[in-house]
Amino acid sequence: MNIIPEFCIISKGKMDFIYQKKKIPLTEIIMLQAVANYTYFHLLNGKKIVISRTMKLFDRLLKDHQFTRIHRSFIINESHLKSYDANKECIMLSNDLEAMISRRKKRTLKYTADFKEILWEN
Repeated sequence: MNIIPEFCIISKGKMDFIYQKKKIPLTEIIMLQAVANYTYFHLLNGKKIVISRTMKLFDRLLKDHQFTRIHRSFIINESHLKSYDANKECIMLSNDLEAMISRRKKRTLKYTADFKEILWEN
């Protein structure tokens, strides 16, 4: 169980935001997007949830749960990975969402199992 004191707990496949009384199944999260000191959770049902915490906190919290930071502004759920658009330099995800991938992360992720197939083609 991962705990960020008095804020968020991950257990049994759900992210529980204690004070906001929200529980989000990890499988429903497509990606997280940073905008200043806020993080937007893009969900499978098309909704967005805004949390007033930085991406760094969620990067540490989700790193053991099939989430990967691909850019300073994006963390994606690897199970929602669809393809890579070389022209736009972005990853295509479920619900037609796009997330930019940094050049440095692209070079690193090319050799990991989940990204190898889509990145080597381009």
